[in-house]
Amino acid sequence: MVPNVKKCICTALFVLVAVAVGQVVGQGEGAAVWAPTWTDTLKKDLLKGYDPSIRPSQHYNVTTVETSITITHVEINEIKSTLSVYGWMKFQWMDSRLAWEPQLYGNVTKLFLNQTSIWNPTLDNTGPLVKVASNGILEFTNALRHESKCTIQWQKWPFDTQRCSIFLLPWAEIYDMEINVKMLKNEVLQGTIWTVMNITLETHKTFNVSDSPEHRGTHIRFELKRNSAIYRSTITAPACVLVLMNLLNFWLPPNCAEKLILNAINVLITGMFLIHFNEHLSLYTNSTPSVVLFYSQTLYLSGFCLLLTVLLECVVKSGSKKPLHPALKKLITFDVIAGIISINNSPTRNDDEMCETLADTQEASNNMDEVQCNGPSQNEAKQDWLLFVTLLERIAFALYVIIFCLMLVLYF
Repeated sequence: MVPNVKKCICTALFVLVAVAVGQVVGQGEGAAVWAPTWTDTLKKDLLKGYDPSIRPSQHYNVTTVETSITITHVEINEIKSTLSVYGWMKFQWMDSRLAWEPQLYGNVTKLFLNQTSIWNPTLDNTGPLVKVASNGILEFTNALRHESKCTIQWQKWPFDTQRCSIFLLPWAEIYDMEINVKMLKNEVLQGTIWTVMNITLETHKTFNVSDSPEHRGTHIRFELKRNSAIYRSTITAPACVLVLMNLLNFWLPPNCAEKLILNAINVLITGMFLIHFNEHLSLYTNSTPSVVLFYSQTLYLSGFCLLLTVLLECVVKSGSKKPLHPALKKLITFDVIAGIISINNSPTRNDDEMCETLADTQEASNNMDEVQCNGPSQNEAKQDWLLFVTLLERIAFALYVIIFCLMLVLYF
């Protein structure tokens, strides 16, 4: 029985030795698998004693940060008066504390570090890893999604050019530091309602805590021009037609019924445009656009023209005609004035054929009976009044031309 006991003890010892040897071998294999690489060693050495809250340069030096901006989309929210910029922003700077000799670390020439473990010129630590070169130059590209307030200038709408800026907050919040920002390049992908005309970068190196954001930090200023081709067809073209219709009204014969219809159409169309502008602009404009002022003044002129047409037509179609004052009659007989009056006016006809078709038949019959009863003197008085009214309309036409020219210069 003793040999059996010895045999069991030997077997147990053999099993224990095998298990121990297996664990040692397993630990050795695991150590070989997780052996640090050159990159691990380099990262550990670079970040040893590194303080990410300290600026790379000495306190008496300037940390230069170079930026490269690619703008893919620019949008202005006119209701909220905000500028939204989308694109990419690349940062590059020098940190001599993160430089190394590649020969000492297996010829590793670049390394990627997390933003939270090193100093970086932005306060956004949610971006990608930072690329570090062996010469200590760091760079990373961050998505640019920025929205800032922009005061919209409405005077020249819809042919306006807006000047807005985005405020790079990190440079304003890091006090007691001097950071120069350089604009290396900018690339704008067009295709929106706004065209980027110019991009400039402005940095205020020295500032006080009490200064407003406009006087401290770094700003990217944009000059944006609205693509107003569609507005030339929907606003400018109708405005030109309305002006021509107002002027055309004065060249129709004074006893023409179409004059009232033409003026009424002008007033109606102009009023509809003003209602349209009121629905789209009045809620958030800080000043009245020049286009709206132009249509508003045109409405006043059309209304006055309608009133003038009604008064002059009442004079022309009045049943009782007193002879025209001798001074006024002498005025309309001057060669120049008579020539102006006679343009598109037949002296041998009292009524224009085109307008006669729209006149009331009974009124025309009454006028003929009146002429036959009263004789040539009454007919001559009526003709004098007709010429005088025509002269007044020619004068009104000249005044309207001058007014419209001044409005075009002032509002456009």
